[in-house]
Amino acid sequence: MNRFYCKLSIITCTLMFLVIGNAVAADYKVSLAKMPVYAESLEKGVLVDFTKALANESGKKFKVSVVPFARSMNNVQTGKADFHMPLIAIPDVDMSTLPYDYSTETIFHVNFVLYTQKGSGFTKEKLSSNSVKVETDIAHVAYFDFKVAGSANLEQSLKKVNAGRIDAFIFADFASDPLIKKNSLTNIKRELFKVYDVKIILPKGGKGGSTDQFLSATIKHMRDKGDFDEIMSVIDTPYDNWQP
Repeated sequence: MNRFYCKLSIITCTLMFLVIGNAVAADYKVSLAKMPVYAESLEKGVLVDFTKALANESGKKFKVSVVPFARSMNNVQTGKADFHMPLIAIPDVDMSTLPYDYSTETIFHVNFVLYTQKGSGFTKEKLSSNSVKVETDIAHVAYFDFKVAGSANLEQSLKKVNAGRIDAFIFADFASDPLIKKNSLTNIKRELFKVYDVKIILPKGGKGGSTDQFLSATIKHMRDKGDFDEIMSVIDTPYDNWQP
């Protein structure tokens, strides 16, 4: 009888340990913005591969969703996700004005290019003039300290530059260059404007917290092994000064 109760106690303690262990186990909810190349589905995209690598490296279980950009950002701000990817960091921004935090780690970089009409003589120095017409993607107006209009149609903005209807368009090369090639916009001049850091987005107050520390530690391990660069080299590329 004593042996029976001893075995029963061992089984009970084991079950309690498993229940408690499962209750406190880290389970990260990851929200990825649905974007070409970055995250096209749950199975395709550089950031999808990166997320899988994070899970494999850490041994943690991730619940991943791939949704439209605005919804993905909202998932973090409303507590439906532990972190979102990606977001270009606004340089020197007052973080108290934002409803989220940036991760400590920079996961890749994006080249913003100044697109102007060939022969126009337009330079970066002229961007601060109130008389010039400059456009960028509508979601990135806050990234500039000079007057710039938001555009909901990148292709049309580039066509306006090509025709001389606006002075300049500034945006990421990975999104803009394919449109130039697709439409044979040969009257455009390209020039590097700025290289921006891309961050993981955390809930407000999350910088330096447990999730941020987890990401930093796991990414460091991946960097040390070469896995991080192998994955991110697809999208983290130096500026190429090719011309149409």
